Amino acid sequence: MNPETQMTRAYEYMCAFHEHDTTGHDIPHVLRVVELATHIATLEQPADHFVIKMAALLHDTVDTKLTNATTAVSKLQAFLSEIGVSSQNATHICFIINHMSFKNGQNNDITLSKEGQIVRDADRLDAIGAIGIARTFQFAGHFNEAMWSDDASLEALTKNEVALEQLPPSAIKHFYEKLFTLKSLMHTDTAKSIAHERHQFMQLYIQQFFAEWHFQPDT
Repeated sequence: MNPETQMTRAYEYMCAFHEHDTTGHDIPHVLRVVELATHIATLEQPADHFVIKMAALLHDTVDTKLTNATTAVSKLQAFLSEIGVSSQNATHICFIINHMSFKNGQNNDITLSKEGQIVRDADRLDAIGAIGIARTFQFAGHFNEAMWSDDASLEALTKNEVALEQLPPSAIKHFYEKLFTLKSLMHTDTAKSIAHERHQFMQLYIQQFFAEWHFQPDT
């Protein structure tokens, strides 16, 4: 099976997995990650574009938030073998997928190949900016988490990690747990440049959010 056909099969595999997703890890998200990864790879040569595109296409099919990871990993490995991806490429693709997610910072110290860094950057870029904000609220809604809570301390968001952990789950809390940290975790110069702009947009959004949440009319 040639690489183009393998890519088509991977696309079909991804679509079948994400078809009914309502968490923000849907088909459009995956395609944005593929597009971002391809863009970064074009500017950050040398890199194996086949491995990058395959890892980007399949990166969420083993996500523990969406499925049983143990079963999903075995299924993905069998699929890559079925469509004739070489053992070397399959191992590379699976390593990237298994170690690229944020997981509360647990994967930040995992050393990835240039291809892995590019796919990780692309996925993290889609978690910030305007789309990242929309996905955060979609994810929170799916899991019945609040936007924000009047019972929560606004000061605790920026005070320290212990204070942050004690806050109830919410979309806004997620900005401080993850989204605002991603700009400093980008690997490639291309992603760093994109992340800077998206980070600034999120900061402006949060300022406006709290201005409206605690609205005080002019006197």
